Amino acid sequence: MLQKVKPLLSFLKWIRFLDRIQYLKGLAHKKHTDAALDLIDEYAHKNINVVIDQSENEYMWVHPQIVEFWKAMHKECKARRIPIKAFEFLRTRERQDELHAQGRSNAKAGQSPHQFGLAVDIISATKAWDLSKKQWDVLGSIGKEIARKRNIKLEWGGDWEFWDPAHWEIKDWKKYRQAYNHCVGNSIKIPEETRLRFAFLENVYEANRSR
Repeated sequence: MLQKVKPLLSFLKWIRFLDRIQYLKGLAHKKHTDAALDLIDEYAHKNINVVIDQSENEYMWVHPQIVEFWKAMHKECKARRIPIKAFEFLRTRERQDELHAQGRSNAKAGQSPHQFGLAVDIISATKAWDLSKKQWDVLGSIGKEIARKRNIKLEWGGDWEFWDPAHWEIKDWKKYRQAYNHCVGNSIKIPEETRLRFAFLENVYEANRSR
């Protein structure tokens, strides 16, 4: 028996975090309608981790469209009685390298939109990442419709080969990284106020592109 357990543990250690959840849950939901119903939590409002919303401080240096998307996503899911939370917006270089080392991100420091305030990870407020593939599909569909209606150009990690269904990012985020790196490399001061910051980076990008 022990010999059978060891190979399984080695396998689970090897496969990625989210893939492991899918492997263990198996065919948890045969239909997307069942998955959607199982996302509903009538008593989530009694859970302190659900009641406490994101503070405005967490939106500092986060792109206004990411904040707009998150707030709209939260409102829409709340109306459907689906509790969700934003797990992470802005991320440090150290945090990014830590996640990469754990196999939970395909990006190293400097390669992720999170480091530039251009992404958000949205998870269940009560089940965290422990959702079936079809439950992630439901959240993905809600998010895509919100982005479409608000004309926010986003990419969803649930559509990637490196499957990351909690992740949402600005589609053209690399232009901001390019402008940011240009400013840092040339000792150009970037505004502290969030909206001015991104407007400034857009101008830097456009100026460099037109040269």
